[in-house]
Amino acid sequence: MTLLKLIRHPLILYKYFTKDLFKFFLLTLFFLIILIFFIDLIELFRRSSNKVGVNHLTKANFIDLISMASLKIVTNIQKLLPFAALIGSIACFNQWRKKNYYIISKSSGISLWKILSPILVSFFFVGLFSIIILNPFSTLLNKKYEKLETLFFGKANLQEFSFDTKGFWIKQVSENKYLIINASKIDEKINSLFNLNIFVYNKERVFEKRITAKKGRFTSKKLILEDLKLTDRNSTVLNLKKYDYSINFDSSRLNVAIKKPDKIFLFDYPYYLINMKKYGLNISKHLVHFFKLICQPILIISMILLSASLMLRSCEKKVEVGIVSLSLIVGFSLYFVGDFIFALGFSEKIPPLLAGFGPTLIGLFSGCYLVSDIDEIKRINKTGTY
Repeated sequence: MTLLKLIRHPLILYKYFTKDLFKFFLLTLFFLIILIFFIDLIELFRRSSNKVGVNHLTKANFIDLISMASLKIVTNIQKLLPFAALIGSIACFNQWRKKNYYIISKSSGISLWKILSPILVSFFFVGLFSIIILNPFSTLLNKKYEKLETLFFGKANLQEFSFDTKGFWIKQVSENKYLIINASKIDEKINSLFNLNIFVYNKERVFEKRITAKKGRFTSKKLILEDLKLTDRNSTVLNLKKYDYSINFDSSRLNVAIKKPDKIFLFDYPYYLINMKKYGLNISKHLVHFFKLICQPILIISMILLSASLMLRSCEKKVEVGIVSLSLIVGFSLYFVGDFIFALGFSEKIPPLLAGFGPTLIGLFSGCYLVSDIDEIKRINKTGTY
């Protein structure tokens, strides 16, 4: 009777359906966050116990570990939103089927698309909230988490090139000399740097000379410079065609320290990618992650469309384990197959644009097709079959 009254006022009906789905979504999200929080906390306890007796690291107490696990909550929320939308919508649509909500609505001339449209718009804004508000906030918390991780658990001190908006930087030792190397461009395939500025200091860390070179190439334990100019502290200039330094550096492969994709603010991405491209770095991984990030709202509504198309296809009131299981499998498959395609994009096996948008758009178009198939009016032919 309640639903029949609501049908007389479609806007109230749409609001009721949207609130009902949001209730299941938020409840699912809450339980998933609690579950992941305790998993993270247990992992931190394990890592903390492995550091017993390591004197150079600060010992983490129970409060410190809870604080670290709490710092990952916002990041976990971002990752869990599609799963919460999938599981919550499956539970919600199962209740609709048991209470005949969809059957009554359809018999009153309200199609599934009309029911889902306000829901999809609402969840699209949830996705926008995730990438515009949660993403910058989680980036800040991730940096705080990494600092605490270094303090309590330590990190491998890898010797890498660091990259910023002024190029590449590395500190090196050459016999009894200290070198600070800056380059404006890099080619990782041939282990070469371009437009170098090298500042040379003696063992007392007193400046000796500056070297500018058009090109520098790493070989085994050597840095070979070409077309260079040496300027000492007395401003004496010497031009040379070739010069080399013996260095303690494994030059088999240049390893550039760049920001991890999940450590960059959404709105900083375009500027950062432009600089990476300008300096000759491979941007495939960051580009795929950027596309994946902006697809978050579409992924969420894809999960809802897929679960609706599968759960509401049957009119049975009883809980069909097969349909629920199929809905979960389809939703999780979309997510994990997407991760596989993202990995192909990271390794440049497929174009970043295809890797970033492909899986989400496949899920969206599949969901739209299946929902439209449910709403399609079946016509009876002359033989009496559909």
